[in-house]
Amino acid sequence: MNDLHDRHRAVIPDWVALYYRDPLEITHGEGRHVWDAEGRRYLDFFGGILTTMTAHALPEVTKAVAEQAGRIIHSSTLYLNRPMVELAERIAGLSGIPDARVFFTTSGTEANDTALLLATAYRGSNQILAMRNSYHGRSFSTVGITGNRAWSPTGLSPLQTRYVHGGVRTRGPYAHYGDEEFTEACVADLEDLLGHTRNVAALIAEPIQGVGGFTSPPDGLYAAFRRVLDRHGILWIADEVQTGWGRTGEHFWGWQAHGQAGPPDILTFAKGIGNGMSVGGVVARAEVMNCLDANSISTFGGSPVTMAAGLA
Repeated sequence: MNDLHDRHRAVIPDWVALYYRDPLEITHGEGRHVWDAEGRRYLDFFGGILTTMTAHALPEVTKAVAEQAGRIIHSSTLYLNRPMVELAERIAGLSGIPDARVFFTTSGTEANDTALLLATAYRGSNQILAMRNSYHGRSFSTVGITGNRAWSPTGLSPLQTRYVHGGVRTRGPYAHYGDEEFTEACVADLEDLLGHTRNVAALIAEPIQGVGGFTSPPDGLYAAFRRVLDRHGILWIADEVQTGWGRTGEHFWGWQAHGQAGPPDILTFAKGIGNGMSVGGVVARAEVMNCLDANSISTFGGSPVTMAAGLA
């Protein structure tokens, strides 16, 4: 184990964190359990950062993936792809977004990158609102909008970002308020911020901040925000990478706890849908998704063929 740790440090960047003074090597899993190289069994509470939600080595999933791999693993989106279309149809229907279009990516970071591209292109602006304490990915653009210093290693960004109160219920200047007063104060802060900012493209928000400590605002906060955003023509991006697919308990999507003003304009997802395989995506209403005037993000490097076959 020490030899593997030494080899890890010799070739993997220092900023790729490992847990424990003597890190574990996980060799395999079954159901809700995983095993390390010493043969010890663990109950997997972690799920690969909210990713493995359909269990380890589930026979039905393993069978579907193996069967598809035996046919074809990758096909460019330059060709018709039945599993991709079928999965997109199901996700469009589940999203709650009217006249929805679905674009698949290979990660949640890439999904949020795509959402930012769509919003800024549609609105003709690089001004973004994000929540304090938020996390949206590891790419240059998503690091730039992440409102959590521990996960934002640079202040450089292609976007102009302003941060809004409300993502953390128990911290900040409004923490001592009741839920209704908290929401009113956060809405007033948003209104004030928009009075000092030109032509904002979108607000991006996690319904529950996972990396930020599993904290959430009162139900309905983002609906109240949405009513303000709509008056200004600003898009709402719901980052459901960690909250989608029923992981919040009461709702299929986290945005539904804030749904009085309707669904988001753009919804991003990943992690749980692939159970660890590289698949994510973006859902947006047609006029937003179709606003790009070039072949900017065709999926040449990765295809959801294999995972789509298992889910469709």
